[in-house]
Amino acid sequence: MAQQSGNDLKPQLEKLLQAFDDEDDRDLLHRTELDHIFRILRANKDKITSRPPDVEKKEELPELLRKIDEALQQCKARSKQPQQSDNAKSKKMTLPSVSDCNPFKSRSPDFSVEPLLQQTITILGDAPSTSAPAANHDAAGEDTVLYEWTTSYVDEDRIYGWADEADKVVDALIGLQEEEGKEDQLLFRAAGITGIHGSGKTALAQKVFVHDRIKDAFPLRLWVCVGPPDHKDRFNLLYRMLDNLGLDTAKVEAIVDNADVVKAAAGDKDKSKIGVLLFILYVTLYKTGYFIVFDDIRAYDGSDGWYSNLTLQPPNKGEWYERLAYGLPKARKSAVLVTCRSEDDARTMVRTGRVFRPPGLGVAEGWKLFEREYNEAKKKNKKEKEEKEKDKDEKEKKEEDELYKELEQMKEQIVGKCLGLPVAIVQAAKGFALLEHKPDDPPKAEDKALPDGTVPSKTEPATQATEANQPVN
Repeated sequence: MAQQSGNDLKPQLEKLLQAFDDEDDRDLLHRTELDHIFRILRANKDKITSRPPDVEKKEELPELLRKIDEALQQCKARSKQPQQSDNAKSKKMTLPSVSDCNPFKSRSPDFSVEPLLQQTITILGDAPSTSAPAANHDAAGEDTVLYEWTTSYVDEDRIYGWADEADKVVDALIGLQEEEGKEDQLLFRAAGITGIHGSGKTALAQKVFVHDRIKDAFPLRLWVCVGPPDHKDRFNLLYRMLDNLGLDTAKVEAIVDNADVVKAAAGDKDKSKIGVLLFILYVTLYKTGYFIVFDDIRAYDGSDGWYSNLTLQPPNKGEWYERLAYGLPKARKSAVLVTCRSEDDARTMVRTGRVFRPPGLGVAEGWKLFEREYNEAKKKNKKEKEEKEKDKDEKEKKEEDELYKELEQMKEQIVGKCLGLPVAIVQAAKGFALLEHKPDDPPKAEDKALPDGTVPSKTEPATQATEANQPVN
């Protein structure tokens, strides 16, 4: 089959982008992953539509666009299911049982957009979150930055250092390695990671998430990015958790709306619905040991207490809506890890559990991070420039090497000035990548050394020359 040129792909790409823009106001399934995919497509639009496409793996572009279109159609179709069930509520309907929510029960296979996102990044490269349009300023006049969701996907080669710290967090979640196999009365453990923005909380949590001892200890692992968008939207948070556990959210919604406690509730039924969702989460997790990471709990509200004391058991009587802890069973060996910026909030959530702070990166690890980000930024900046003559490219390449050589001599100072903070090191690397190396000016004639090794003074050259020519008395 003949390859499609960039011009052939242009109408296909524009149609795909328009189809996604049409869903801008809808609550689309897998919205986070789709936003990331289409951000990459927009960033590479000119490269995709050029003739031939200015992409290394251009032969894979047609199939990639076709897969993205299919994923978008599936997400649109599945997002309509809850609304369709609303229309059927007035008709005769068989109420599903809670046992239908068992994630181990056979059901129609669900699909994930995450592998497609990784394939898109492999072919086109990643595109970071962009700022909101310039016209969309807040009261302080600053741009609103889109929140970038974290995921459980970890490229361990891109996380430097913290091996010992990860081992300590794992010990707090499982127990000391030498104590494994012994009877342990503590079935549920909680720990926290805290620190300022960019200190590496998420990276350390990801390192723990893929730790071999964690994989061996817990049959089920779940990554939950809370973040600013969902820290108060408990419905969305719980539905995302249940969806990631493999439950049919349309069926879950039917169970919630038809629960006796919800029907009997007077006035606002939201609290009762939250309680039913927590009960469904409890039943789903009850049959297996689990490990859950709640990443970036930013706006913990101590007066409300919904996130507080995750070690609590659910009440024997009454509704369950008051705490997230009630949806986390403690019947089998399980653990929860939370990350947040406030140490006090972390301790409120894990109570007697340990709380850790990622230490600053050392010079060796910090420089590895700097080097990676510097080279990636240099490569990106070079691609964005217009192609120039080969001999000039070779000259620029040499200059880039000279700049890096000078920076490498200052690596201790650079990592030290960044206080070992990953986010500061990354921003420093990107900033230096924008600079062009300027070689030192060659020494002037008057600065050259005399035959006897001395350098003539710049202030009195004429006097020295006259005295040198004076006859000896």
